[in-house]
Amino acid sequence: MRRKTHATFSADRNSLNFDLPKSWADLSVKELRMVLHSRARWSEGHVSKLAIFMHFTQLEILYKYDKVWVCRVPVMDNSKVKKYGFNLDPALVDSMLDSLNWLDEPGSRPVRLDRLHGATALPAEFHGVPFGTYLQCENLYQGIMQSQSPEAVSAMLKLLYPGIKKGHIQEWVALMIIQWWAQLKTLFGVHFPNFFKPAEDGGGVADMAQIMNNQIRALTEGDVTKENEILALDTWRALTELDAKAREAEEFKLKTKTK
Repeated sequence: MRRKTHATFSADRNSLNFDLPKSWADLSVKELRMVLHSRARWSEGHVSKLAIFMHFTQLEILYKYDKVWVCRVPVMDNSKVKKYGFNLDPALVDSMLDSLNWLDEPGSRPVRLDRLHGATALPAEFHGVPFGTYLQCENLYQGIMQSQSPEAVSAMLKLLYPGIKKGHIQEWVALMIIQWWAQLKTLFGVHFPNFFKPAEDGGGVADMAQIMNNQIRALTEGDVTKENEILALDTWRALTELDAKAREAEEFKLKTKTK
């Protein structure tokens, strides 16, 4: 299958237009893998963006002449793909890469590879996933954020891709896991704004054991016999209830302040 051509001529044929993905959600599975590989290989964001831009556009830098780069790129012209040569001023590269600035933020739509090393991923948005699995993943994610623990990454990978047997975790896979979870939490923040409201004190190191116990207790209302039932509950259903409880608590707090 021929790769999609992202370059076209402008109406007056005096310039090139590059039609690139505009968010993580726009990426195909193959493109997502390529982007993650590039981000993991080149830690400097500018370099990785240039590599990703060149991959998408199939841009070739042939050689340097005077103060410009002599380049060529496949262009869609009258329904045909043609190689087009042009001179590129290196000073313009930064503005070209601005179209990929969305790579600097995880975004709010969770994306990940459907399959990895023979294992199938959990649903990207965690619909139908037990609340207990969510709590375990969140605990591990906090461990990764606080201590960069490779053991936490490995454990989280096994939860997100049940049955995976891969031992060594490649850097791009770790990046995908962390980014997937950041995207998921952003999505949850949109749907459950009361529960995912930022802490007023600005944070500090989270006591995840206490946080998880508080969440479970809020749902069981102190009835320990309901704990297994709560942990088996769908994540979205559990968070809907926690969001409602958080909203009610905030409303009660405001009422008592006004008295």
